Amino acid sequence: MINIWIRPSTILPHCRPHTFGVYNGQKHIPVLVTEDMVGLKFGEFSPTRTYYGHAADKKAKRK
Repeated sequence: MINIWIRPSTILPHCRPHTFGVYNGQKHIPVLVTEDMVGLKFGEFSPTRTYYGHAADKKAKRK
């Protein structure tokens, strides 16, 4: 696995069969590059935030 920290870098065709570790601010997320990913950015496949839901939804479930 090749670790990278530069999320806005573009995926090129010669990167295709490799697995990259994309840094999300805490750890490296493994991303296997496929044919459909060519031309996109590495950051699109490594989420940086965890969604815990809305506070209003949690209050509604308690009742």
